[in-house]
Amino acid sequence: MSAPIYSNPVVPAGVKPVIFVLTLSDEATQNNFQSSHARLLNEFFERATIRHANTAEKAFGLFTQCSEPHAVFIADGGIARPNCEIINQRLALYAACGGIVIFGGLFAASRGDDLKKVFKQTWDLPWEPGSFHRTTLSLNEGAITSTLKTRLQVSYSQKALHLYGVQKNESWYLPTQDSVIEEWVPRAGPITDFSESPIIYACYGSGHVGFIGDTEAEEGTVICILAMLGILIR
Repeated sequence: MSAPIYSNPVVPAGVKPVIFVLTLSDEATQNNFQSSHARLLNEFFERATIRHANTAEKAFGLFTQCSEPHAVFIADGGIARPNCEIINQRLALYAACGGIVIFGGLFAASRGDDLKKVFKQTWDLPWEPGSFHRTTLSLNEGAITSTLKTRLQVSYSQKALHLYGVQKNESWYLPTQDSVIEEWVPRAGPITDFSESPIIYACYGSGHVGFIGDTEAEEGTVICILAMLGILIR
């Protein structure tokens, strides 16, 4: 059995780590993220020093000011725009050299072609967009440490984009034989692929990359994001 990939990043006591939050899509999408993910943003500001950029130029400027942030959270699909390719490449280099990059927020609501472009063209990841539905998922204990296990929800329902082409020890939550599609267009029905996951955390060079398919910021998902960014357990 593969060992868990997750290890809680070390942050000195009393220090708020620097986290970049990038919202690079149109203004309406940025406003939607701020309103739909207000609880997550409140947690960010309480636990970390947040530096925000809403253009590729400003995002690149953040790395000029702080070349080694604790982590980067990509909040929407604007990162797939042609004018953002240079910052996307910078993020991949940052992760490969030991950084943490999490694709979350409204990123999973992007067009499938944009998701594939980011995963394949820049990051060279095997991930592929899969099913989009609501189901109850269970914690994959083989993907996390015993310390983190006590902090994450054992199971919860989420409406999310699932990815395939993911290793089992990269998948924090997976469907079980008891899982059914609770909400889906055009109809609900049985789960057919038990390897797809919407909550993923993988090694990338010397660092890590994560994906959050839940765009509605369920409570269990917020906890996962904080853990992936290394600001849940302090």
